[in-house]
Amino acid sequence: MGLAVLLPFVLALSGCETLRVGSDYDRAASFANYHTFTWLPRQQSTYVNPMVIEQAKDAILAGLEQKGYRYVSDPAEADFAVDFTLGSHERVDVQTYPQPYTWPWYGYGRYWWGYPYWGSGIDVTRYREGTLAIDVFDAKTHRPVWHGWAKKPLSHEDIAHSSESIRKAVDAVLAKFPPG
Repeated sequence: MGLAVLLPFVLALSGCETLRVGSDYDRAASFANYHTFTWLPRQQSTYVNPMVIEQAKDAILAGLEQKGYRYVSDPAEADFAVDFTLGSHERVDVQTYPQPYTWPWYGYGRYWWGYPYWGSGIDVTRYREGTLAIDVFDAKTHRPVWHGWAKKPLSHEDIAHSSESIRKAVDAVLAKFPPG
């Protein structure tokens, strides 16, 4: 198989490794009034590595401060509260595609004759997908006003060096905050 034939498959596979990001928000919320934030007090899951939780918390804190928001430890002084969730789960991706093949018939001299048929090819891929979700709540009304998320198939490198992967995911999600 030539390089020109393999290149689209390699690009398609490398595209599967990209970070998918999305967000949603309350259209009635006034984000211009938000200047200070605090953490929403809650217990994080015991199933997640505590080092990973601290890496995510540090990345979110740095990302919001870089956007000009100021962290306050007293919830009464905060304009909004931030919470986040980390997780991963096994995924199975099944792709089907037509696969051409021919049935050779012997012809005259050096020529081959045949009839093309279409079968079906199936690719099954198992992988672990990581998810980061960041939620923003109005500190006065306690209503959710913004939700952002990132999903990515996790590689061994992502797991071994989680702080870099988490920072990239946090940066990608916070790029959508505030909306507008």
